[in-house]
Amino acid sequence: MLPKQTKIVVIGGGVLGTSAAFQLADAGHTDVVILDRGALASGTTPFAAGQTSYLSTDKVALEFGTYCIEFFENFEAKTGHAIDFHQVGSMRIALTEKYVPDLQGRIDAAKSICHEVELVDPARASQMVPTLDLNDAAGILVIPRDGWVEPKSVAVAYAAAARDRGVFIATGIEATGVTVTDGAVKAVTTSQGTIETEWVVLAAGAWTRQFGQQLGLNLKTVPVRHQAYVTAPTTGVSIDQPVVRVVEPQLYVRPDAGGGLLIGGYGYRPLSFDMNDFPGDFEIPALPADHIYLDQLAEAASRFFPVLRDSVVIQERRGLPTMSPDGERIVSEVAEVRGLIVTSACIVGGIHYSPGMGRIVADIVSDTSDWLPASRLKADRFADDLNDEIRLRSRCEETYAHQYHELLY
Repeated sequence: MLPKQTKIVVIGGGVLGTSAAFQLADAGHTDVVILDRGALASGTTPFAAGQTSYLSTDKVALEFGTYCIEFFENFEAKTGHAIDFHQVGSMRIALTEKYVPDLQGRIDAAKSICHEVELVDPARASQMVPTLDLNDAAGILVIPRDGWVEPKSVAVAYAAAARDRGVFIATGIEATGVTVTDGAVKAVTTSQGTIETEWVVLAAGAWTRQFGQQLGLNLKTVPVRHQAYVTAPTTGVSIDQPVVRVVEPQLYVRPDAGGGLLIGGYGYRPLSFDMNDFPGDFEIPALPADHIYLDQLAEAASRFFPVLRDSVVIQERRGLPTMSPDGERIVSEVAEVRGLIVTSACIVGGIHYSPGMGRIVADIVSDTSDWLPASRLKADRFADDLNDEIRLRSRCEETYAHQYHELLY
């Protein structure tokens, strides 16, 4: 039976919501309820590529990413539950001199935290990834601590660990609103009654902005379609080969657990959505495919992986990850409503960054010292010109389209 009262309600059972619930419970906040109108991890989470990528040239982002990769390396010890994590490393390829300084910056970042990385030539790269056809490149950086994880396993493990620590999980129950009295959270209304609460963690994925609109908030987090596809088992593919990222065409290729390849990328016909335009019962699996996007992606990837020209596609993955205008995540209490915490803007990296985003939620509730500069993640950090819906969505689409490229405003 749904509790009538609790300290904290988490709205959303994807990887960000379940991470927040786990980190809250692990910090001692056991009076927590997770609400999801569907099953756990039934939104964008299971369609993610699940890649980890921690090495950043930005000092704050490096600290954040390092915390997350270390969490994944010790996931079972921290939570009591195993995940399907393949720490196979990654290979970042700059085809032209323009992006070599970025590689050097990552090398410098690795040295600053005493992590090993390696520059390799195309011949060595092809040995590591036999299906990769690369005649020349300006720079190829191998980052051994990167990898990939089966995404649903992460959310399920967080949820199980949270439940072990006393969190109540309610699936098939929709959060329909938040009651605010004198500027503070008082309750969450649901399809099965009302829960009085002091805190609400809004982790509703693509619906986060829409939910905030009900409270008169203009949250700057917009869902943008991202697509990938998986091939049938392919000769020459090893489950232990590194993730490959090619900077200029902004594409990634990683091994799939089934023996094929998973291919994804950015900048191919970015399109944002207003979730108010979908029917009330819409779910992520019903998101229509953009086959022009997929054709462009396949053509770009086949240049480097010729085996893809004859490959059979056995799965298309598409979801609605949330973007912010500046490409930074949003994890903060909302000034207009005390007790409301937003965790959103996964920036197509929600799986990898979920440990850190959940930790920040727990720090806010616990009122502990700031781990990262608060201004970097505040929901209200954006300029007034982004109050315009068209400008906001255009900026978020542009940010999505430049995931591997520096974009300055």
